[in-house]
Amino acid sequence: MKFEIGQGLTRIEDHRLVTGAGVYTDDVKAGEGLRVGFLRAPFAHAKLLSLDVSAAADAPGVVLVATQADLDADNIGEIACKNVVVNSDNNPMPMVTKPPMVRDINRYAGDIVAMVVADSQMHADNALDLIEVDFDPLDAVTDVYAAVAEGAPQLYSEYPSNIAFDWQKGDPAATKDSFATAKQDGHKIVEVDVINGRVIVNSVETRPIIAAPGDDPDTLLIWCGTQGARSISTQIADALNMPHDAVRVLTHDVGGSFGFKIFLHPEQVLVSWAARTLGSLVRWQQPRSDGFLSDIQGRDTRTKARAVIDDSGRILAYEADVHANMGAWLSNFSTAIPTISANSALTGTYDIPVASLRVRGVVTNTPAIDAYRGAGRPELIYALERLLDQIAFETGISRVDVRRRNLIKADQMPYPMAVGITIDSGDMPALFETALQRADWDGFAARREAAHVKGLYRGIGLGMYLEKSGDGSDGGVHISFAANGYMTVLASQQCNGQGHRMTLTQILSDKLGYDADKITVQQGDSATMPEGTTGGARMTALIGSAAAKASASIIEMARPQAAQKLDCALDDLAFDDGIFADKASNRSITLADLVIALADEKTPHMFDIRQPYASDGPSYPYGCHIAEVEIDPATCKVKLDRFTCVNDFGVVINPVMLEGQIQGGIVQGIGQALYEHVVYDDQGQLLAGSLMDYTLPRADHIPMLDITMRNTPCQNNALGVKGAGQAGAIGAPHAVISAVCNALSIPHIDMPATPSSIWQVMQTRNITAA
Repeated sequence: MKFEIGQGLTRIEDHRLVTGAGVYTDDVKAGEGLRVGFLRAPFAHAKLLSLDVSAAADAPGVVLVATQADLDADNIGEIACKNVVVNSDNNPMPMVTKPPMVRDINRYAGDIVAMVVADSQMHADNALDLIEVDFDPLDAVTDVYAAVAEGAPQLYSEYPSNIAFDWQKGDPAATKDSFATAKQDGHKIVEVDVINGRVIVNSVETRPIIAAPGDDPDTLLIWCGTQGARSISTQIADALNMPHDAVRVLTHDVGGSFGFKIFLHPEQVLVSWAARTLGSLVRWQQPRSDGFLSDIQGRDTRTKARAVIDDSGRILAYEADVHANMGAWLSNFSTAIPTISANSALTGTYDIPVASLRVRGVVTNTPAIDAYRGAGRPELIYALERLLDQIAFETGISRVDVRRRNLIKADQMPYPMAVGITIDSGDMPALFETALQRADWDGFAARREAAHVKGLYRGIGLGMYLEKSGDGSDGGVHISFAANGYMTVLASQQCNGQGHRMTLTQILSDKLGYDADKITVQQGDSATMPEGTTGGARMTALIGSAAAKASASIIEMARPQAAQKLDCALDDLAFDDGIFADKASNRSITLADLVIALADEKTPHMFDIRQPYASDGPSYPYGCHIAEVEIDPATCKVKLDRFTCVNDFGVVINPVMLEGQIQGGIVQGIGQALYEHVVYDDQGQLLAGSLMDYTLPRADHIPMLDITMRNTPCQNNALGVKGAGQAGAIGAPHAVISAVCNALSIPHIDMPATPSSIWQVMQTRNITAA
């Protein structure tokens, strides 16, 4: 069957996955190998005084007990941040690295103190109890404002006041001048201070890893879930002081990621080192409770946003001052997330002439923070949209009109933002009006009155979002043809559940007229795949465009061969739907048959191609989310009753898959707005350490989602697509919080708007029955 771009098709991967034929990390060599247990620090901040592992080493079944001292003796490297931020004083930030285990001071509860490798999990876990360890507890700090306060516990001598970097972008001088003269110019200053809470990722599959000696001497073979096998293999090789080609990482199916499987975690280094040291297969199946303590987490910022506005509510200047929690150590891309990544969408969908962003990265006694679905943009878009609601609250201008008066107009496209990046395409006002109509904004008053009769508060909220995606370069695709006409595609990046194989198959089938069952897409082998990492909603824009560009090149390579086979002039040759035809006769040949005819078993096919890709710039998907909620004053529970979103995603490859991506992102955004709450006590102990304490959104929390498109093609990539994977998570939180605030007639409530926090607001403001 031939597929076309734009068809709504179910994924070709799904039958294999839902029938139990998927291969996840723990399915590899099931039941084989040595097992691993980790002893984790009980304190969030402490000096390691002594560590005795002798009894554990003599325990039944134990083959190895290791501490950081053993790694130091073997000259094992540390985990390093890959983005050196330049401070506002033009000096690069000092960098600290993360040893895989505690060397002298542990800085978060759950940091690894020792590792046991044994012949069974029971023996490994039992041996952990025999390790004698003595700590000198130190005061801990988890909140960013508390961490920078005078007298706060200090994590690193390199970071006075716990500030790892102090970064600025935009035009700080012009912004400062606008605020300084605002009152004398007759303008008003409006500001908010909002929390974007920490998120534990909770993918369906945790982070298991298996490592074993490779077939060749002094090599390693590793199986683990990644968002691109090349990056993890390179980092592990560097840590173990091995050549890059000596470490091969294989990633099969991956049960979700959302960012945190891009980054190197300590356990990956330790299991790989143990396999090399012992010359044996070693496996670690991560318990979810370990994930709560030790996974790289997301969000956790505190943002003061303010604007200068005129009498009509137009924003004349805007600045955001962010304290971003980095956690106890700097993960691979952590410093780039609240800075470079967030800045790319600082002013959102609004025509703001002057803007600046200041970000202070703050270290605290918590697990490391890095990219989580949206990677910095959800945090700043949330702050901006809360500010727009605050403008409406203080001026009496409706929330709708505040946005109407500030939106970028279609005739301003391409629009150069104040932060120096250009939005290539779109009609934001038209999309906004479409969303209001679909949500029946004007009919809300009647729905609110009906809820009031039943004793319920009802609120409606809205907000725009903007996402930057699909820029940069990528290793693209390597396409090869077999003698039977079948095509194999080696694709960069790594599918984590998004349906890469379906997307690429659909593009190639459309462009080449090839039957889908003759196309095989492969990913996940660091030894053979092009270099690339899934992230930033960039797969289709980069790999998809690479596939489209490769298809055009294949057709051009095939033209003279087809003309020769058909004995016709090149000018008389047409290509359509996989068929070369002589316009002057009825002779034709399919591309697949031409591939077979030209095959030579001894040499690569003449149509084989390696196609990297670099976009001409980013794509800027955007949209509007509108939520309606009901709050029962007796229970303070929020019921999400209606949810509408209208989006601009450019050219759509597969509307069925696209809607699935949007749904997933919206649900994650709703989870952050209403349910997910990472809580630490004042000594850095995690109080929400399991799914009994940390609430994830369920199906019965979510209404039917009204998802529609109003698309304009992107001008910066070969397919005209705009990234969709992160949009839902960016747009949903502020729409839901806006609705909750509207229901309670309050200016703001921080996420998550739990029954407890709503009850506290109702008590403080003396809100009673509806």
